[in-house]
Amino acid sequence: MSWETIYDKLERSHCACGKGVVIRHNYMKMDDWNRNENGYYGEKIQCNDCNEKYHIEHNIIHYPCLPWKSDGVSNIPYLVPNGMTLEHDVSQKNFNFSLEERVVSSFEKVNLQMVIDDMITSKYSTRLKLVDSKSIVKLFYQKYLKRSLPNIITLLQECVYNYDSYEWTCEKMKKYQAQERQRIEANQKIINDTISQSYRLEFEEVE
Repeated sequence: MSWETIYDKLERSHCACGKGVVIRHNYMKMDDWNRNENGYYGEKIQCNDCNEKYHIEHNIIHYPCLPWKSDGVSNIPYLVPNGMTLEHDVSQKNFNFSLEERVVSSFEKVNLQMVIDDMITSKYSTRLKLVDSKSIVKLFYQKYLKRSLPNIITLLQECVYNYDSYEWTCEKMKKYQAQERQRIEANQKIINDTISQSYRLEFEEVE
């Protein structure tokens, strides 16, 4: 399998002081299976003044987007003052939870017992009274494509019985999420402050 270069274009942007430029190559390749690869390489500051004061970094943001509209990535290049950086983690940890772990991390033990009582009394998912009960039925359906209350009750009884043995109980998860919000907000503030002192590069193709 081989890759063919579709284009390789030289681009440039004004630098922060306006006395020079920043250059890079914008390329696209395609393989025998019509898969595309595109990106940039060779970014370089061609200005003595800016080269002493700045370095190039990219502010990359992932956002939800339909796959046929965009790749869901915003990639903005900046001249960042030396001694500063945009590389501060603002990502959230993804938990690969089983259904039981997800339930325990989302609901307190006393609430799970109330849900069990609600399900036993109601007998049918359409008659449930508690919001938590309906939420758990939805989680169960997403996993098994069923709304069988007897099976859900059995699962919840096991969750209640083993509740304190789980690593991520609802209380621990709430504390963790609060700490994560503080960390992400603090890092985002640093990034925003850095961007306010950086110079955004606007690349155009060199003709």
